[in-house]
Amino acid sequence: MVLNAPRPSGTAVRRVSPVVPPLDTEAVPRAERDEAVAALAELSDAAGRHLDNPDLFHRPRFRTAVHSRHLARTPDRLVTGRIAAAAERRAEAGLLAAASTRAEIAERPGRRPCFTPAALSELHTLIVADDPSIPGPGGLRRSAARITWDDGQVYAVAVAPGRELRDHVERWYRWAVRTTAPSMDAAALSMARLLTVHPFADGNGRTARLLAQCDLLAAGLMPGLLLDLDGWVHAHRRAHDQALVAAAEGRWAQWGSLFARAVTETARHRTATITRYSALLGEAAAQLTDDPAAAAVLTHLRSSPAVSADWLRDRLTRPPEPVLSRLTAKGLLSPHPRLPRALVHPPSLAVLDEPWAPRAPALRRSPS
Repeated sequence: MVLNAPRPSGTAVRRVSPVVPPLDTEAVPRAERDEAVAALAELSDAAGRHLDNPDLFHRPRFRTAVHSRHLARTPDRLVTGRIAAAAERRAEAGLLAAASTRAEIAERPGRRPCFTPAALSELHTLIVADDPSIPGPGGLRRSAARITWDDGQVYAVAVAPGRELRDHVERWYRWAVRTTAPSMDAAALSMARLLTVHPFADGNGRTARLLAQCDLLAAGLMPGLLLDLDGWVHAHRRAHDQALVAAAEGRWAQWGSLFARAVTETARHRTATITRYSALLGEAAAQLTDDPAAAAVLTHLRSSPAVSADWLRDRLTRPPEPVLSRLTAKGLLSPHPRLPRALVHPPSLAVLDEPWAPRAPALRRSPS
């Protein structure tokens, strides 16, 4: 989708009204809700057995194609650096959102956590900070919003900037803290409502998807930011947008079904990748039966994608430099591609960086 793109001649503009469901709305079909909850339970079990940091797989990615129109005259090496910096900022914003959610649960048990309008605006500013494809500061949009699909269909967001927009964001917040909908449905509807209010000039999707994960975390359905909803939506953009328009027209079950499918498929993918990640670390540690100190260093990759001498200094009972030197000499650790003085286990880092992707259909053999 492209905001404020030129409208093709003769194309009718359809209005997208904000999703405003009753407090007890159920949008996700029961069977699909049960399947998504079961997939999240399997994911939570895998994370508990194999990870010491439930947010380890929270690694937002930026697609370089999105930036091309803003960076056409920027040297490639600078483009890569700016995109990497923006990704790091976005990851930090997500971790802050998760920490805030956990803190609110601890402070107000029994109350559904939600970002206040002011906190939402601040979070968005952090998410888009340094993003070269989003010129200007974050925060609530100051102009009308139009969305253009790839086929040229144009949708105008009904909520006008200014007081009307601020009122809708406030209503989104009040609904979120008072809803009695099942947790999966509440996460789905809160996400749809935010997307159809469209509070920001850009970055609405990435903000809404992060908050949906925080909702699932707050409900106890998963322990951390483990899903790659961004990757799933990128692969199913048309279905996502069609379901969102359906929700705006009151057909909430279509959106609820799509949301549950996204959660189920990304949870199963992440369960498999966590298991692979743990197996790779186990294989590496098996090569160090005569060096328990080095094997102990590898266990710290259960909580961090990389290690460094400074980071390990308070976590080991001996100086880390000799141990890291031995691991590097064995080829089990190598310099991080982006972070100075940090070391990674390359096969494990590749698994961490692997985005969600649809499975290729199985080949069917013809009868001989």
